[in-house]
Amino acid sequence: MTAKEFLHKHGQGADNVDADVSLDVFGAQMKRGLVGEGGLPMIPTYLVNMDRRIKKIRSKRILIDAGGTNFRSAVGYFDERGNAVIEQLVKTRMPASDKLLSKEEFYSQIAENISRLLPQSQQIGFCFSYPVDMGADVDGIVQPFTKEIKAPQVVGTKVGEETVNACKALDGKSRGIVILNDTVATLLGGMASADEPFSAYLGYIYGTGTNVCYIEDTANIVKVRGLPRGRMIINTECGSFDGFPRGDFDRATIARTADPDRQLFEKMTSGKYLADVICEAFCAAQREDHFAGETHIRPFVLRDVSEFLEGDGLRGMFTESEDARFATEICDGLVRRAAKLGAIVNGAFAIASCTDKSLPVAIVAEGTTFYKLPGYRKYFEDYLTEILSARGISYKLLQGEELNLVGTLMATMVLE
Repeated sequence: MTAKEFLHKHGQGADNVDADVSLDVFGAQMKRGLVGEGGLPMIPTYLVNMDRRIKKIRSKRILIDAGGTNFRSAVGYFDERGNAVIEQLVKTRMPASDKLLSKEEFYSQIAENISRLLPQSQQIGFCFSYPVDMGADVDGIVQPFTKEIKAPQVVGTKVGEETVNACKALDGKSRGIVILNDTVATLLGGMASADEPFSAYLGYIYGTGTNVCYIEDTANIVKVRGLPRGRMIINTECGSFDGFPRGDFDRATIARTADPDRQLFEKMTSGKYLADVICEAFCAAQREDHFAGETHIRPFVLRDVSEFLEGDGLRGMFTESEDARFATEICDGLVRRAAKLGAIVNGAFAIASCTDKSLPVAIVAEGTTFYKLPGYRKYFEDYLTEILSARGISYKLLQGEELNLVGTLMATMVLE
């Protein structure tokens, strides 16, 4: 049995996923989410008619990027030529990523992390890379955390209001704040940096977790009344999508997570979980006697998978070269499937938001896993090209320096 046949048998091959069927299923869930009938969260950001040509921020803004692993803070502004300037950047550990924190401890730690910046600005842009229920005040109520963050008391609180209050406890000053997701910040960062026209913009994160945002006509956001006319950025939280066919190794991995009923697409493909899916495949192959020699399978992380794919002999887990080759092909097959699922999701949003097929769709991609996991980007582009070209749509991948922070800076325009 080949590795491809082994994966197919367990429902884990790229060929177990029909792209056209999945596009239809995903598209139906998108529409349900926009009318509030379940499906994908499709969270309105209340960032409407954002225009890359409008970059008027001259005074400094405090910028926060709370990601899956790291917490980064800086100050930023646009110079007279419209170029983003990011200064005093410091990176530390994301609060509650390594230990349980109360609500007070969580927000106090955020305030302490940015205390050095407080004298420089009364306005804050906060890229908060976790699900929130956004309001028209561009603040958001924290939903159950993803990425194993340990702060259950924070759920249900307004992240912007609580952050401002924690800062006020340090210096007595009130501040304006705008909350946005990392995918939204990525989209806006690409928009702010683009030097050519596009028919639409997507923000795509593929790192510790995965998510996509896109721009939707407000007339289609039926679940929110009284929206202004125009186009609003939607944080889709598509990592929660549960409509892709799951294989045996997906199910085993998902069952061991803290909340096995949530974020199923993310747990099938993202950087935090993909190594576990691959390890499950190795263990199944061992049980089924697909390895001829002695094996020493142990838990590993995605960085190890990258090394496996680059031919380091799988770090001593396999004594026979043929077994190492079989294991490498398992890794490659599961990376290929993850890329196909990512391409389907991005394809669905590109199709939904493309307003002019004579112009490409900009996909602003961020995440170490997207760029560093061997094979992922190539497979992603191959599948996405196939999906979109069949519908007369082209695309271009955009990347740049510090796009999350640049996009967070751009979002603070709504505070003026």
